[in-house]
Amino acid sequence: MPLEYYFLIAGVILLAIEMVVPGFGFFGIAGMACLTWGGYYVLGGGMESLLVIVGFYALLAAGIAILCLYLPRESKWNPFVLWDRQANSKGYTGGSNLSALVGKQGVTLTALRPAGTALVEGKRLDVSSLGDYVPKDAPVRIVKVEGSKIFVDRVKE
Repeated sequence: MPLEYYFLIAGVILLAIEMVVPGFGFFGIAGMACLTWGGYYVLGGGMESLLVIVGFYALLAAGIAILCLYLPRESKWNPFVLWDRQANSKGYTGGSNLSALVGKQGVTLTALRPAGTALVEGKRLDVSSLGDYVPKDAPVRIVKVEGSKIFVDRVKE
C-alpha cells in the first residue's frame, strides 16, 4: 500500500482521537494535515490536486458558516450557550442600585489607601477614593458609582 494511504488512515484516526480527547486541537490539526497531504498525493499531485483540496476546504468553511448562521438558536443545537435571559422584573438582580448615593456626604471610618470604609447616612459602605490618600474621620462626598463600586472624594473644609 502506498505511503499516502497511510497518511489518510492516520488522518482519520487523529480526527477520531480529537473528537474523544479534550485538548487544544493538536490531534485535529495533525489529522487535517495528514488528510490534506495524503489527499493531495492520492489525487495525483500537481496543481489540479491542489485546486481540488483548496476548493474542498472553501466549501467546508462556507458550509460551517451557513450552519452557524441558520441553525435554530436552541439548546439542542448549541448546548454551550445560555439562551435564557434573566430579567429584573422576574426577580433576578445582581445587587442593589447604589446610584442614588451620588452627591451624599459622609465621614471615613478607616483611612482610604485608596479603599476603605465610610459612614454615609448611617450606613457603613466600602468605598474607594479617586486615588488619593484620605485619613480616618475625614469628610467625603460620593462622586461616582460603578456597579457596586463607590468612589468618594475628600471634601475640602
